Amino acid sequence: MDKAEKTRPGEERMRIPGAETGGAPALGAPMRSASAEPAGADMGQAPGARQGSDARQASDMRQPADVGPAADAGDPGSAGGSAAANGAAPGLPPSAVPVLDGAAFHGAAELEPAPAGGVYLRRIPAFVRRRLGARGRFIAAESTGCELRFVTSSQTADVTLSLPVQAGTVTVYRGGMFHSEHRLPAGEIRTLRLTAPPRLQTADAARLSASGFAPDVWRVRFARGEAVYYGLNAFGEEVRPPTAGELPRTRLLAYGSSITHGGEQSRSAYIDQAARRLGADLYNLGMSGSCLCEAEMIDWIAGRDDWDIVFLELGVNMRDGMGGEEFREKVRYALERIAARHPDKPMFLTTIYPNFATLGEESPKAREQDLLFNGILREEVRRLNHDRLHLIEGDTVLDDPGGLSCDLIHPADEGHIRMGENLARQIRETLR
Repeated sequence: MDKAEKTRPGEERMRIPGAETGGAPALGAPMRSASAEPAGADMGQAPGARQGSDARQASDMRQPADVGPAADAGDPGSAGGSAAANGAAPGLPPSAVPVLDGAAFHGAAELEPAPAGGVYLRRIPAFVRRRLGARGRFIAAESTGCELRFVTSSQTADVTLSLPVQAGTVTVYRGGMFHSEHRLPAGEIRTLRLTAPPRLQTADAARLSASGFAPDVWRVRFARGEAVYYGLNAFGEEVRPPTAGELPRTRLLAYGSSITHGGEQSRSAYIDQAARRLGADLYNLGMSGSCLCEAEMIDWIAGRDDWDIVFLELGVNMRDGMGGEEFREKVRYALERIAARHPDKPMFLTTIYPNFATLGEESPKAREQDLLFNGILREEVRRLNHDRLHLIEGDTVLDDPGGLSCDLIHPADEGHIRMGENLARQIRETLR
């Protein structure tokens, strides 16, 4: 067994049936949550979802949630039962956040029943995913940036989950503070035992809340790959979602390439770094290798009401297979559609970040496309002439190309940190 995959103290594991084949599990019927399918679509309740008072209703986390104590481990839908039984109500508005076992699932558009039990955390709903290209469909199924969030009086909480397809890292925070990191192998169900840090009980909570998160909030954060949640056990103590006062007031939605998606050569993407410095809550819709501005994706982003600022990083994934006019059409549609739906909300658009195409002579065609696409981005911002649309030059965010990794396109840790600082500063100055 690889050293990184050994069971950590407080972690238990078991093998997911069928995981040895390495194949992705078949998709189940999703539980609607943060985004409802367009009118006319089948909005029926997911098979097996409970009716009546046992069903956990999804609720807007900026409003106080009426959620009772978490179920005991032996109850259906708790850590010892099927979480899929606690389906969110169908047809919820785009501002809703799914709640299950007393915990909120930030960034999850749907909780989709998994074949071996539990629920997938899907950041993009099925009706959008199935309209994307081949790569986009599986990248959109990743749980990047999704978080399990809860507050409990229990000093110990067990969270059971898995990464069924590929190994990855789950990072735990209390508020904005790092708590622990867990490396999970592919195909094994693990229970993470989380113990409340004793020093936080006597510390000044206000001084620990610059991130916008209250230090009482547990945050179990997922990176790349698909994640499945099985249950939460607080040993009989109450579990509830965070209230509005325990979360950042500002919500930032970001859509872009793998650079925004993160997880290539860095543990934390620049957009995470920027959100932390802005005291903002992040919805990361990075699409590694597949940020193609499909109309369905743009319509879904425009239709959401759960963000206050939108940030778009467009171009680098489209330069190899798309001409200038098609790119212009896509950019124009995105800007017009989002601005029309949210005329009073700030929109930020960046030009393509410096990369191997513009830093050397290896790829003259890519360099030509970068320059063409950057010109189109500038022209479309000027054409729309919207007072809430702001252009950011990519080389003022990635102002030190030495922060890239050796592939000369994906930033390393230092590059992401510097980019996040630069981006946060520009957004903050613009919004003053």
